[in-house]
Amino acid sequence: MCEEIKGGEQVMVLWGGSSPSSNLQDIVKDLSSKVGEAGKIQVEHIERVHLAGHKDSSFDVILSGMLQPSLTIHTSTILAELARILKPNGKLTVREPVSKTPDSNLKTPSKLISAMKLSGLVNVSEPDSVSLTDDEVMEIKSILKCPGDLSVVEVTCSKPAFEVGSSSQLSLSFAKKTNTDTTDKSKVDGSAAKVWTLSAMDMADDDVDLVDEDDLLDDDDFLKPDPSTLKADCGPGTGKRKACKNCSCGLAEELENENVAEKKTTTTKTSACGNCYLGDAFRCASCPYLGMPAFKPGEKISLSDRQLKADV
Repeated sequence: MCEEIKGGEQVMVLWGGSSPSSNLQDIVKDLSSKVGEAGKIQVEHIERVHLAGHKDSSFDVILSGMLQPSLTIHTSTILAELARILKPNGKLTVREPVSKTPDSNLKTPSKLISAMKLSGLVNVSEPDSVSLTDDEVMEIKSILKCPGDLSVVEVTCSKPAFEVGSSSQLSLSFAKKTNTDTTDKSKVDGSAAKVWTLSAMDMADDDVDLVDEDDLLDDDDFLKPDPSTLKADCGPGTGKRKACKNCSCGLAEELENENVAEKKTTTTKTSACGNCYLGDAFRCASCPYLGMPAFKPGEKISLSDRQLKADV
């Protein structure tokens, strides 16, 4: 456990359960001799590590669950927090009780490895079984309330060589590349262009079979079309015809002329009192027929040439 720890490193020791183990002081003393005065040993309860407010990349090594009995359960939240406070290339060693049955409350060894990888940790080792006495196994089962097949494994991993969320600028060159090839690839191969070139002599050659464009027309192409068939089928199929927007077939002008003629026929002078045809004696001052002779209802009014001439 302490073989890879070097002098001057920042080491965190995590413990779980209701009270620290009796061998906690021995482990801290052993680690302190490894890191020396330049190093630091931080002891923390695993349930409060995310409340301690440690800065990013604070520790070189983190040891979790190393105290007996190993009761530490590493959730995805705890693993993500440990990955945050680890320095790049920092080492993490965990011990955790696992179960071989998937329906247990504990993780299986494969799920423990997957959880560490999903937390951003790399170089995850295969689970190494920790030797336990029968009394230690029974104690862990009674505390965790896991009656099934139980064992404790040790897994080591590390943080990637970069910080979480770090970015790096890519050196991209958008300068125009110099062409070292002396051959001009933009020029067309002369032999290839010659295949598709026809000269005036080639067109006059008797061997060239040309098709007369008049032969491509049939009898229906020479028939004069009916003007009525040239009109577009504007508007709906049934009901009133309606010209399309930006009409170009002439329907818009035709409908406009029909509307003008309809307005001329419908715009007639009407009488408010109904006595206009009787003569000026029965007409009001605003009558449109004032000054005209009497006429029968519905009769068209016609004036003689004498009436149209002014009195001198």
